Amino acid sequence: MAGTQAPIAVGVKDLVTDLAAVRMAAAEAAATGRPLHVVRAFTWPLELPPGGDGEEREQAERIVADAAAQAREWHRDLVVAPEVIDGDTIEVLLRAAARASMLVIGSDDPEGPADPTASVSFQVSARAAGPVLCVRGTGTPDGPVVVGVDGSPDAQVGLATAVEEARRREAPLVVLHAEGAACAETHAAADLTVEHRQVEGPAGRALIAASADAQLVVVGAQGDRPTPLGPVTQAVLRRADCPVLVARRRHAAAQALIAAPHRPARLGSSRA
Repeated sequence: MAGTQAPIAVGVKDLVTDLAAVRMAAAEAAATGRPLHVVRAFTWPLELPPGGDGEEREQAERIVADAAAQAREWHRDLVVAPEVIDGDTIEVLLRAAARASMLVIGSDDPEGPADPTASVSFQVSARAAGPVLCVRGTGTPDGPVVVGVDGSPDAQVGLATAVEEARRREAPLVVLHAEGAACAETHAAADLTVEHRQVEGPAGRALIAASADAQLVVVGAQGDRPTPLGPVTQAVLRRADCPVLVARRRHAAAQALIAAPHRPARLGSSRA
């Protein structure tokens, strides 16, 4: 891999359906000064069609090469490494995520399968070792970064990441509060425009509603639980109208990153 920093990785199956993911991954890499790793998983069919000579592999190579060329066209100085890797799609993407600072993937419509959690985007978001940006919806380019807080370990890592993303994007930050999730008085985000909203009803519904005008929704996946993703994160991955960043980074005292103008009343509980 070119470059000394951990890359931004993007999974590509088809350039038509994954072009938005490539665009966002290239923008993330350019903004952070990291190389871009374009990854496509490949598995040989059990039987080649009559007269087949292995052109499936050549097609996979063309897809990643075209994606890399498109990324370089958008960002001329970007270091891009295209790679076709033999193996199951989910396992290949998980290995790429383990070596990357962030993995970007397209949404494969997790409401489509009979079991939504069996989709590639769900499985990778649930099992990846690092943050996963799932590109879905259209998003609002000048909209805020949205995050929910409820006092859980998930919310702590989500809040810390949302602060970083809002600062890097020079975007306002919207913090949705659940029961008992008031922010600390001290903070390290005085340079941000921060809006605090009290959650009415289920947290997932509130985050999905806020995503309609957002450029990014951040959810955390850091706590211990029987399932890899909590119900709120699952709902947001299914229905958000903008890209969703599933954050996995441990930060000390994440609640101290921003200051609330007041302590929200306790209106209901949720768990991201």
